Order: sequence, then structure tokens, then C-alpha cells
Amino acid sequence: MSRLPGRAPAAFWFAVALLLALGACAGGGAVRGASGAADLPTESDKTPDQKRALLRLELAGGYFSKGQNLVALDEVKQAIALNPNSADAYSLRGLIYARMGQLDFAEDSFKHALAIAPQAAAIQHNYGVFLCQQGRSLEAEKLFNKALATPGYAERVKTMTMLGMCQIKAGASAEGRKTLMRAYEIDPANPLVGYNLALNMAEAGEWVRTQFYVGRIHSAGIRTPESLWLAIKAEQRLGDASAMAQLGSQLLTQFPSSPQAQWYERKAFNE
Repeated sequence: MSRLPGRAPAAFWFAVALLLALGACAGGGAVRGASGAADLPTESDKTPDQKRALLRLELAGGYFSKGQNLVALDEVKQAIALNPNSADAYSLRGLIYARMGQLDFAEDSFKHALAIAPQAAAIQHNYGVFLCQQGRSLEAEKLFNKALATPGYAERVKTMTMLGMCQIKAGASAEGRKTLMRAYEIDPANPLVGYNLALNMAEAGEWVRTQFYVGRIHSAGIRTPESLWLAIKAEQRLGDASAMAQLGSQLLTQFPSSPQAQWYERKAFNE
């Protein structure tokens, strides 16, 4: 599992935003039946170039997930050359450029993707994450809400979580908590939702609730330096030295080189 965030550094926003609809390219033409009604497109309807573009796009997504930005960018450029109508390719290009700090190119890519597929919830999500990271929270919220309003959208919890995080980042902590709670009601096992709820509770000084939500993550067998450190801080505030020592031992054993392990050894509980 990828590293859970502390206070959402820039790289994190794009790591959790990797929502690529690689199953279909936006440029596939619909087949029409005798009545003139559009038929459902299938694999055989794709042109050879569209199939090659999809392969390039899958390769680009793989390289992007490994942090190989330039290789990913080269692959996505080839995908676009093969299929200029692939909204997914432009969306991924936006993510790559954003990670590389090429913000103008990134925004142009997201806009181009939505011009091709204006109702694509996954692309609305990606562009929303980009806007939120840039501090443009109102624009981001509009895109997140559009994605959430899309019938049959399968990634509602992911987008709802990002919406809640964006609201908190913009200073609307109470509203963000409500949004995260709605996401938690849908998927209480989701570690990203649980961690960000725990973090929100900690920032509000609600340490018993922090203990509960981070404990649920650990009960599911998921431990990160951030989640362990948050749990340690909760136990320290609640005065349970035994539980704190047990968690500290896990942190030092599993993540000895982490900043959190160093903070624990220095007893820097305000970090």
C-alpha cells in the first residue's frame, strides 16, 4: 500500500489521484444499427491505432506509478499520436506534467481531456485534485461534485475523500469532516478515509476519536509510519504509556529510518 499522508504534501495529491480509465479510449466510434441508433462499442470496433494507443497508455500508467515521469510522458505522447481523441491519455498527461511541476502544461492537458469527454467522472476527479493542490478549492469542489453526481460512478469514495480533504485544506474543517464521514459510512474499511478522519480528529484535539479511527486501520493489518505516529500521539495525550510503548516498538522495528521513528526516540510528540 502507498504511504498515507501527514499533511498532504504535493506529491501525495497526485499519487492518490491516479484514477485512469484505461479500459476504453475516448475516441472509439459507435456502430449504428439498422434503425440508426448507436450500438454499444466493443473491442472489435477499435481501430488498430486505437488498440496500439491503449497499449501505450497502459504502459504510460505503469511507468507513472513507478515515478518514471519522462518515460511515462513519452509513452503517453505516442498514445496521443495514435489516438488524438483519447481523453484518458490527456488526463494522464496532465498528471505527469503536474508531478513534474509543469503546471501550465498540466492544466492544458486536463482541459483538453474534458473537452473530449466533458462527462468523464474520472477526469473530473483528476482535474479536481490538481486544482485543489493549487489552492483553487472552489473550482475543485465543483469538479468533485460533478463526478459524484455521475450515475454509476464506481469511485465515489475516492472522490468524496478527496473532496473532504480539499475542504479541510481550504479551512472548512467542519464541512470536510462531514464529507469524510459520508465516505466512511460507505466504506469504513478504506484506510485513506480512516486516516484522514483520524488526522482531522487529532487536529481538533479529539484524541479518543483519533485513537478509534487509527485503531481501525491497524486492526485491518495496515501500518504506516504516519498512522503509527498518529496512534502514538493519541496514546501519549491519553496517558496510556503501555500502549504508547507498544506502538513505538512497532514503529522502530518496522520503519526504523522514518522521520517518525526519530521523533519518537526524541519524544518530539508535537511533530
